[in-house]
Amino acid sequence: MKILSWLTETFIATFGITHPRPEQQRMANLIIGGLLLGVLMVVFGVIGFLVFAISHQ
Repeated sequence: MKILSWLTETFIATFGITHPRPEQQRMANLIIGGLLLGVLMVVFGVIGFLVFAISHQ
């Protein structure tokens, strides 16, 4: 959960959006952090696949 919290705080600080209320913090961490983590995993997966495919030709 700490990585989701860190991703959320980084996203909020980078784009300057309003911080969620304390009772909404957990939901914001799950939604924003989860989406960012998912996007990062997909990007690294695609890059890894491309490197693998190019190196085995």
